[in-house]
Amino acid sequence: MISTGIIVLCVLTEYIAREIASEFIAVSHNLGAAFGIMNGTPGLTLALSGAACAVILGVIYLADMKTLTRLGLSFMAGGAVSNLLERIFLGYVIDWIPVPFFDLQYNLADVAISLGALIVFISMSKQSP
Repeated sequence: MISTGIIVLCVLTEYIAREIASEFIAVSHNLGAAFGIMNGTPGLTLALSGAACAVILGVIYLADMKTLTRLGLSFMAGGAVSNLLERIFLGYVIDWIPVPFFDLQYNLADVAISLGALIVFISMSKQSP
């Protein structure tokens, strides 16, 4: 199924790109969720990340939906699974793409989640009432 391929591609792309980029730029360890919220609650962050992944994957593989919606959810799942794996194996998410003019960093998994959300939004807005 194409969804599985997109999920695996997102996970591998994040890992490979980060390994290459970390030779040239500083990385940060995000113990919380997006923008560092919930910092200091790694157990809760891990549990919520796992639950989000389970829900998204369940919807992808069990629900009947438009192809475009499934595509968007697949990107969201790929980013979420990538971040979840880092939380499980490292205890934190590695952010490595700096945001100019702000003291923030993100990663490609975050880009996949955002891209997926945009695709789902576009798909849902094109559905007839």
